[in-house]
Amino acid sequence: MKSKSIGQRVLERAVHKLGASQLASRLRISELALDAMLTGLATVPDVILLRAVDVVMDEEPEFNPPPSEAPKSTKPPT
Repeated sequence: MKSKSIGQRVLERAVHKLGASQLASRLRISELALDAMLTGLATVPDVILLRAVDVVMDEEPEFNPPPSEAPKSTKPPT
């Protein structure tokens, strides 16, 4: 039995979060293309993988810290 690719696993997590229809729309692909990638009939292109990672990362707060209040300068005072 062949193990799932990282692309398939990321897509599965994104489908779990949004549902197949909404994910396909967000990835700008058809549901048929999404299904082919999920089942391993098609390879997950890098651009689709990166968009799916964005979807998955939205649910991981530890990976999305709030922006800092103000950037700190590394220059010494003049």
